[in-house]
Amino acid sequence: MSEKTFAIGRKVRIILLVLAAILFGFSNSFFAWFLFLPMLILVKELPFNKQIFYGLAYGFLSYFFLLLWMLKFSLLALFASCLLYAFYWALIFCLLKFIINKFSILSIFLIPFAITLFEYIRSQGFLGFTYGINAYSQAENIYFIQVADLVGLYGLSFVLNLSSTLLFYAFYHFKKEKFKELIIIFIPFLTLVFGIYIYGFVRIHQQKRIENNAEKITVCAIQNNADPWKGGIDFYEKSLDDLIALSLKAIEENPDIELLVWPETAVVPSILKHYDSQDLRRKRLVNKLLNFIESQKPAFVIGNFNSIDGKDFNSAFYFSPGKNVIPPRPLHYEKKHLVPFCEYFPYKDYFPYFYEKLLKGDTHMWEPGSSDIVFEHSGFKFSTPICFEDTFDYDCRRMVKNGARALVNLSNDAWSKSYRCQKQHLQAAVFRCVENRVPAIRSCSSGQTCIINTYGKITFRIKAFEQNYLVGKLVKLAT
Repeated sequence: MSEKTFAIGRKVRIILLVLAAILFGFSNSFFAWFLFLPMLILVKELPFNKQIFYGLAYGFLSYFFLLLWMLKFSLLALFASCLLYAFYWALIFCLLKFIINKFSILSIFLIPFAITLFEYIRSQGFLGFTYGINAYSQAENIYFIQVADLVGLYGLSFVLNLSSTLLFYAFYHFKKEKFKELIIIFIPFLTLVFGIYIYGFVRIHQQKRIENNAEKITVCAIQNNADPWKGGIDFYEKSLDDLIALSLKAIEENPDIELLVWPETAVVPSILKHYDSQDLRRKRLVNKLLNFIESQKPAFVIGNFNSIDGKDFNSAFYFSPGKNVIPPRPLHYEKKHLVPFCEYFPYKDYFPYFYEKLLKGDTHMWEPGSSDIVFEHSGFKFSTPICFEDTFDYDCRRMVKNGARALVNLSNDAWSKSYRCQKQHLQAAVFRCVENRVPAIRSCSSGQTCIINTYGKITFRIKAFEQNYLVGKLVKLAT
């Protein structure tokens, strides 16, 4: 990389900083191609001793704009998230400055590799979080994302991050004697992008042929537009009445429904715990639910929670009328990848005071599940990533490797009160279908309830924040 610099003052630095943060926070399919350009210019123009300060500011502001919807949930959660990524980006700024100064032309590849590696690392472990990964911005760029079945989420992110880096290189070398050098660099990149789109066109054509020739199952997803944890037994009873009414309407208008899905923790009182409970209202609610399911034809997948040896698990229950409903013996999956601080805190023995504070907040602590389950209904094999889990490529890939041929996602994003939160979640769900070449149905308490086919096209969707249901077809893929 050339040592040419522009002696920019503090005002220009602030403008670059704010512009870079806004681009990140409000990225879309167009911005993604030059997302990191102003950030890289800022890194190059800053002296090394200012990298940490500006890195902290960039990380904090970027995630503030990205996660602005958290304000409706918790100012503390938003601040903590922004602070965490501020420290991450302070380190990344220093690394990028080192790469730009020391590796000249090789930095063209090392810069996007470093940014993409950071995207991968921050998706791992207890604090793993994938919102804001550059490739997710392309969820509606249907032809571009098909290559994710070969290179994955991070392969596509690398291509986008490489685009920012090439534009950064061009910004510092766009003069007559360097024109040939720029052509040599950009032609292979544009050829690569063109090849990605050609692959996408061919792959979509193949998937359409597979789906047209495959046997299908009629599925239904319910969106009851309620946050299941906001209220006591009166609210739980009303919520159940709404779920039953929507389900009855769906079945009456679509008698061929074979599988009906309710959202994450749609039913709050534990079905297994309160089936024969001393708490008469909860017992009555659970028995009302079971009697309803037993009287219907479709199988049901229901979000509930399981209590085992005094430990609570966020669960998905599968009921098949006439087989395992009364008494309740559901097949069940316990959520393995829990939301940090809101659903799970593994360090409670080390920080008991902080853990007590979490319990008193708007949280419900669960234990992580220990095994994956593949359900089967009439030859239709599926797994049930619960909410947060379908934002992680490795969680859903593991389910598919275990034999699932569809993803049935149960989510509750009602707590966010935000369409933008729902959209960011949906972008990840689209990628899971493309990466694994499986369809998905999502039943979400307030949105986005939808059906996604094997090449990432959303074929049915319910408008956010309304009570409704959708009915559609999912293909039965061979194992």
